[in-house]
Amino acid sequence: MEIVKAYEGREHSFVKHELLKGYLEKLLFIMGMTGIREITYVDCFAGPYMDESSNIQATSIAISLNILKKVKEALAMNGKYITIRAIYVEENKYSYKRLDDYLNNKCPSGIQAFSIYGDYAEKVDEILQLCGNNSFTFFFVDPLGWTDVGIHRLGKLLNRPKSEFLITFMYAHLNRFVNKIQLRDQVSEMLGTLSEDDYQNIQNLSPKDREEFIVQKYREQIMVAMGPDGTRRPRTYSAVIKDKNKERTKYHLVYGTRHYKGIIEFALQSDKAELIQRVVRIQLKQNADQNRSLFEPEEEAEHFEDTRVDLDEVKRYWIRKLSDNPIAVNEAMLADMLEETGWLISDLEGAFIALQADGKVENMDAKNKRSKHPIYFNKGEHLRRLI
Repeated sequence: MEIVKAYEGREHSFVKHELLKGYLEKLLFIMGMTGIREITYVDCFAGPYMDESSNIQATSIAISLNILKKVKEALAMNGKYITIRAIYVEENKYSYKRLDDYLNNKCPSGIQAFSIYGDYAEKVDEILQLCGNNSFTFFFVDPLGWTDVGIHRLGKLLNRPKSEFLITFMYAHLNRFVNKIQLRDQVSEMLGTLSEDDYQNIQNLSPKDREEFIVQKYREQIMVAMGPDGTRRPRTYSAVIKDKNKERTKYHLVYGTRHYKGIIEFALQSDKAELIQRVVRIQLKQNADQNRSLFEPEEEAEHFEDTRVDLDEVKRYWIRKLSDNPIAVNEAMLADMLEETGWLISDLEGAFIALQADGKVENMDAKNKRSKHPIYFNKGEHLRRLI
């Protein structure tokens, strides 16, 4: 897997865009096949944040338009003819001009594209009016700063029904400022009202627990602002994007939906993005090393020792979840587990396989032990604990 030259120095954006591509294409195609007649894509920080010589194809603008074109054509081949529109918002004057020029000259036929100049939070009414009342809308909110996705700024968008959200939560930035008294108003916009005990607790937590606490607080605020859509409650999940050179978080991509299937599909794409991140980091390391590795980055990544999650912790979780009475573990339950833990599906599967090998759990609907996917969640297979 070669990193496109346009992503050199911003490899984390490559991972983010791969995740966006993988999820968005599948989501919009599924929505179109279910009978939705209108689809809207909204990019609240469209850019492009590059100079004139940079390849605009490596931006979310070009990527999203290509996906929308591909989805529209695929749906038409299946007899589904729908309206697809794209809304791009940008407040930098120079970037907006490049954006507007690109849409005027490169927008695929059949896609209704709109550019809006200004701060998305001040243009909410215009954005929502363009979305209309009947479309399914996907909001991509990818700022450069950490305060741009405060709940007050996002509120009216989050409350829109028939919508999903992908929000860049700049954890590394917020983490540096969370304990500064002069910035408590900004922190409260992200995490809600925190008590003095909360702030003290944040200071005393380990880096891993601190990150989990802060991200969970933000996810909770997102869900409160979203509210339910009919009988469907708001749900969130988070994908970690790491620093290209270090084993630490750069930011989280926080995903908001009101359907359990969305959580599962986003988690599947997050699993793929995790592998891509490993490959990217290994490739960068190999490029910097004069002694060329005998293995390709993809091969090394397959055997990468992942310390992101503790396998024993996941095993203990399964033991607590199961009992000696068989439980049907379906997709809705899987979505609940993913939300609760923040783990990847491969983490849950790997731990279950290990427990099976130890003779501690059983899939009663599987004739043989499966080495890759031990549970078919879409079939609601029955699991039980043997100890």
